[in-house]
Amino acid sequence: MKKYSARRVSRQWAAGCLLALSSAAGVSAAQPAAALAPAPAAHSSHSRWQKRWVASWVALVAVNALDIASSRGHHEANPLFRGPNGRFSPGKAVLLKSAIGGGFFATQLWLLHRHPEREHYKPFTVTNSLAAGGLAGVAIHNYRLPPGTTDLTQRR
Repeated sequence: MKKYSARRVSRQWAAGCLLALSSAAGVSAAQPAAALAPAPAAHSSHSRWQKRWVASWVALVAVNALDIASSRGHHEANPLFRGPNGRFSPGKAVLLKSAIGGGFFATQLWLLHRHPEREHYKPFTVTNSLAAGGLAGVAIHNYRLPPGTTDLTQRR
């Protein structure tokens, strides 16, 4: 059985999410350049928010990978991400974060396709950006902790 490092799993997870995002946005290498041309002026606000929505998902995927990388080697306060030894389990984190992120992404994509007449891109972009900002704060906090600790053990 091949052993995968947490770094390799995180990179593969991020690459898979980016691939899913680019395909959901309608971008592929097989499309001609004319298909990637800017939208007409009547839909410029819509297309701007659509591009921002895709960028917010790219940021959210990147920050999730950063959060996973920043938690390695620390004791984990969240029991969902904790391994049997009480430390952070990258495999569990990648699995759960992928499932949660995939569920949110699928819900947003479903709503966008189900109700194309409504302007969902703007609130989804703001929500994704706020989530990415919050996770970035968690990752920064994790990087400031000494190795082998968690915020709970540091306070004692």
